Amino acid sequence: MKSMQLLLCLAWCWAAAGAGTGARAGAAGPLLGAVDQVVSGVADDLTQGPAWPDDYAPKLTDGDEFEYIVVGAGAGGAAVAARLALAGRDVLLLEAGGDPTLLTRIPGAAMGLLGSDVDWAYPTVPNYVSCLSSTGQQCRFSRGRCLGGSSSINYMMFVRGGRADHDAWGVPGWGARDMQPYYLKYEGLQEAALARLPPASRPFHNTTGIMQVDFFPETKNTWHDRIFEGLQSLNFPFNPDVNAESQIGVSRVAGYVLGGERMSTARGYLADEEVKKELKVAKHTLAGALVIDDDNVVRGINVISGALAPRQLKLYASKEVILSAGAVGTPQILQLSGIGPAEHLAALGVPVRADLPVGEGLRDHVLPLLLVQVDPGPGLPAPNPFVFAAKGAQGAQWLASRTGELATNGVTDVTAFLNTSCYDVERRRLLPGPGCDLPTTQLIHAYIDRGLLPGIEPVVKNAIGFNDDVVEQLSDANVEHALLVVSPVLLQPRSAGRVRLASADPRDRPLIYPNYLSDERDVEEMLRAIAVVEQLTETAAWAARGARLLRLRLPGCPDPAGEGGAGYWRCYARHMTYSVYHAVGSAALGGPLDARGRVRGVRGARVADASLAPRLPRGNTEAMVLAIAEKIADLVLEDDANETV
Repeated sequence: MKSMQLLLCLAWCWAAAGAGTGARAGAAGPLLGAVDQVVSGVADDLTQGPAWPDDYAPKLTDGDEFEYIVVGAGAGGAAVAARLALAGRDVLLLEAGGDPTLLTRIPGAAMGLLGSDVDWAYPTVPNYVSCLSSTGQQCRFSRGRCLGGSSSINYMMFVRGGRADHDAWGVPGWGARDMQPYYLKYEGLQEAALARLPPASRPFHNTTGIMQVDFFPETKNTWHDRIFEGLQSLNFPFNPDVNAESQIGVSRVAGYVLGGERMSTARGYLADEEVKKELKVAKHTLAGALVIDDDNVVRGINVISGALAPRQLKLYASKEVILSAGAVGTPQILQLSGIGPAEHLAALGVPVRADLPVGEGLRDHVLPLLLVQVDPGPGLPAPNPFVFAAKGAQGAQWLASRTGELATNGVTDVTAFLNTSCYDVERRRLLPGPGCDLPTTQLIHAYIDRGLLPGIEPVVKNAIGFNDDVVEQLSDANVEHALLVVSPVLLQPRSAGRVRLASADPRDRPLIYPNYLSDERDVEEMLRAIAVVEQLTETAAWAARGARLLRLRLPGCPDPAGEGGAGYWRCYARHMTYSVYHAVGSAALGGPLDARGRVRGVRGARVADASLAPRLPRGNTEAMVLAIAEKIADLVLEDDANETV
């Protein structure tokens, strides 16, 4: 990456993640000095850090056989492949991308990874009732494309969801009690972090797991405390641990971080020295159709391997192929293999092996992206170069010591869970009652320092996916004001989408129909959440800094200069629809899969990723996917032992 590009990316990432401290610099000299510091730091840093597994792809030859082939090195694939390898099995892990980049290791760089080379950045099919202000009315659908998958590009929040979530699956062996040991198995909560939690939290945590978890370092951003103060002014209870008895309330959550760096599954599982000794990892290797014999037994998989000179190979698995390519990639591979809706496959000329609802039931956490204009505090407005100089200095600090604002995810670790139906708007408080302990909305926050957006609109557009008009309005608002981003995440959406093949060529992106907001009840939930955020702006802690919701001019919406009531916000939600990239359910248990994660209609194929989950958790999905993978690894080993006997 060229030096200026790196600086711009670090600066944008730093601010978007919420680090704004109001620092001001001199003129062009400090900017160039910051560039030099970053570039020289990068040169030194490239020889340090995690040593990723060697690339086995060049050693592959047509017809090679392994006991197990795992497809996809994301959260699920890295975990299940590592566990099988540590159990002494001959395992090949396939990954379409390569090694994680330097930026994936920086906690504060999460926003800048969206739309980058390590993001699949899938296009989606518009439904014309959501994402209306996104480019081409296509909803952004990001997924990690490197070792670690989406765990290498997400916001690292360690939130499991509620225990009722697994019970609602209704699948034997996958209830809350069944899954609790698997959540604990991988968790490596730091002792110092555990000490910050109440004694009642101890049964819900483990300190010895392979995935290190810690609280993010303290940020200098005063909005960290203001968010807490505002929510508590609305009588939200403080919840010290949303991964324990209850999720309801405002909390500071831990994350997949350690020593100022991201703890992706590439770092946690794949960079483990024992795993590297046992596991073969083929990078830049795209999976195609499964190899299935006349008896409908899966014998292997077709791949296209190599970044510079791709080779088409047929690889064999003597025991199983385990698909962990995610809620998009896994149904695509199954459909390419003739496992899916028969009518759809026949239309593309794909021979049908099993007529199953693969690709159906796609659900995702979705939100109306809200922007709150706030007074950034004392100091003159900062033109772009001055802001970048300050941010560049932060980049240099992280490179030198893994400290500073880039070692955090800003204010994003402050989150709140509520059931909006149990919020009394008149009395401004959460009420008790049946079901009120099950949240319907999660509030996530981020901060953009004043003066950051003007001049880098193309970078912003690439990162967030909104059209030129919206990006311009955000940039204009950012000239004099900082922006607090508030994301009211719909935790249990009613709308469902699907994944379909565009063609029988694995190199063609599949057709993704997210179908957000097709069910009006989802919009009603968003309106209740927006009402809470409106009241937040009126609390003393927020009003003291001039907080007010930014009302954008949006085609077809009521005049934002008017009262801005329910009619405006209903239209706004359909324009400013945004995904949290938590899609699940496209190859679910109880549908295409049996209770052991095996694909119905064939033998020798199993799934270990988010597509397996019949329902979304009430929280971030990485924790759930890791638990799924740990359980699938045990099921694979059990089935192997039973077959051997």
